[in-house]
Amino acid sequence: MKSLAVNSKNDLYINAAGSLDVAQDIRAVMHSAQQTAQAQLGEMMYATNLGLPTFGVVWNGSPNPAVYEAWLRQALINNPGVHDVRSITVTTVDNSLRYSATITTDYGELILNGGL
Repeated sequence: MKSLAVNSKNDLYINAAGSLDVAQDIRAVMHSAQQTAQAQLGEMMYATNLGLPTFGVVWNGSPNPAVYEAWLRQALINNPGVHDVRSITVTTVDNSLRYSATITTDYGELILNGGL
């Protein structure tokens, strides 16, 4: 698998050779899975049915981590190169939602940590 690589700010970047950097194999799956977890339902202009419903599930005044976990699990398992979502932990602390997911990919196991 190949995809355009992104930096820690989720931005494309130019590598030392002066080209857009390309992620391959497990790194490409990792970037794709991280972007899947960050995508908001309705934000993609040409795929408004994709993304996680964070507004209705997380930011509605009474966060529901269990529902968010179910949506995240489904989104990750539908990601190219992902075979299984072994575990997900979702917590809310100080008005932020954090997640940790362990996924099995074509290239090995990955641990994703992130938040909203």
